[in-house]
Amino acid sequence: MIIRHWMDCPIVNNRRLREWRIFTRRQGDKPNAETGEVCFDFNCYGRAVVIPGVTTEAAAYEREVESMCVASGEGHLVVEGQDFPIRAGSSFTIPAGIDHHFKNAGSVELEFIFGRRPPARTDREFILTHWTEDHVGTERGAFYQSHWNYIARGPVGEVHFGDIPPHKFGQPHNHIPIVDEIWYIQRGDCWHWMGQEFRPQSPGYALWLDPTELHALMNPSETNVEYIYCGSWALSRDRDRQQKEEEALPGTSLEMVAALEKRFEGLFDAYRKTGLNIQGVDMNAPQIERLIQALKEVC
Repeated sequence: MIIRHWMDCPIVNNRRLREWRIFTRRQGDKPNAETGEVCFDFNCYGRAVVIPGVTTEAAAYEREVESMCVASGEGHLVVEGQDFPIRAGSSFTIPAGIDHHFKNAGSVELEFIFGRRPPARTDREFILTHWTEDHVGTERGAFYQSHWNYIARGPVGEVHFGDIPPHKFGQPHNHIPIVDEIWYIQRGDCWHWMGQEFRPQSPGYALWLDPTELHALMNPSETNVEYIYCGSWALSRDRDRQQKEEEALPGTSLEMVAALEKRFEGLFDAYRKTGLNIQGVDMNAPQIERLIQALKEVC
């Protein structure tokens, strides 16, 4: 896990939008904790503010999708000439190439947590929501509980708000090898556990996780913890769809067995990395490996 406070990061004046770039895309195969070059998918992740009385210059990122949460303050988002009021709790996604800018006519800073990444197949339209709104087209309301005690403030998007109640923690879990998952603490003090270590995390700190390691957010305190979550799941789903499309192509029986073997090895490697010892898994894995080898010999 790599943790950084926004105040320790470089500031960029980006079209009158002040940005603190906490994490950026990694250069090479390994993350760099000192520079924050850690991400697989996000070109840039950080905190930004528009100070009172300022209207930012128009921006249109031709090759980047921008997802943002309003952490505090209120103002206006102007998208292709259309004005949208925004306030603390708003979140939105702006597709690549869409012209937009911000206005802060209030008396306090308009604060954002943002991520910019390459487009995915599903990034076709501008989406603006507030966490108090219900999930459109589903039975989920303003709150959605997952992984035991992560209480997401819906609608749940690539960047969204959530809570961990006092004396609760999320279900330990891991992910596929290539996906960015970043947690930013807005209010409260907590621990973030990953693998065989944990780190304290307080407001202003963002934490990037190795997706293959078991991890969980823990709240040992007497008060609620509020977090802002950011994940590159849109690009991850693209990669998964592409892999399924490739595997669905007609092939020989041997190629189908090879694809099965690859999936099994990936699944079992992820299990080994957790360091857990689940008897049923350890007992059955060698038998499955022998069956796959037998199938390869038959083919």
